[in-house]
Amino acid sequence: MLTYEEISRIFADKKAIITGDHFVYAQKPDGWHHGDAYVNKDAIYPFVDIVEELCEVLANAFKNYNINVVVGPTVGAVSLAQWTTKWLKKYFWGKYVVAVCADEEDVLEPRVVKLTAPEMALKAKNSLEFDSCGRVKLEFLPGGDFQYSFTSKVGTRRVIKRGYDQYVKDKNCLIVEDVINSGLTVAKTRDAIVEAGGRVIGVGALCNRSGGKVTAESLGVPELFSLLNVNMQMFKEDEEGFCPICREKGRGSVRLDLGKGKDFLNRWCLNPGDK
Repeated sequence: MLTYEEISRIFADKKAIITGDHFVYAQKPDGWHHGDAYVNKDAIYPFVDIVEELCEVLANAFKNYNINVVVGPTVGAVSLAQWTTKWLKKYFWGKYVVAVCADEEDVLEPRVVKLTAPEMALKAKNSLEFDSCGRVKLEFLPGGDFQYSFTSKVGTRRVIKRGYDQYVKDKNCLIVEDVINSGLTVAKTRDAIVEAGGRVIGVGALCNRSGGKVTAESLGVPELFSLLNVNMQMFKEDEEGFCPICREKGRGSVRLDLGKGKDFLNRWCLNPGDK
């Protein structure tokens, strides 16, 4: 079985941990954050033998727990769930253990916007633009007023669907994740399991890069085990769209191939290389 040093060497050899650059991380509840390091789990996934060995260590950490279901949030952690399940079945001498996934689903909110005739006339000189999900209803009201109703995306959640809820209900579940940043994906997966009637026994991750900020207690689970624990400093994006790295290297220096760099440039109408 792999040791901590061997696991660290695998991540280094596959360039799964990148430092000394400029990255934009996924949005957190308190806003957007940047940093100079990134854990690229996609550098590991193509190597099936390595993934199998890593999942052996995850399964070993939970071999004394009565686990029935391994749940991986889509997309990457699905393969982790399958390999971890394979090893748990071996440890449990073929006992019933299945692997399922927790899908991401948009959270939508109905909205109604009313414009008076003068407001409509002013906007019509340019354009009327808004984001919507699905059907948009336009209504012309008495007096020349105008109203449009639509559904807007306000966030995401995790759900157990595809019929997998039948395997989760009344069962002990282990969540597996590749990289824990803020812990939000794991928390949403935990809620999905509870909503489906399951019990969360623990969480296993390839890497916890929160520097100890995300714990079993903060996730509301009995146990958290990570193959690697990394402390990567994050800088919150200010109201002008800058972080300390932006001010040193320019906002256009963000990596576009990893993280949310493209989204960052689009949000601030920037081009690569802009200051």
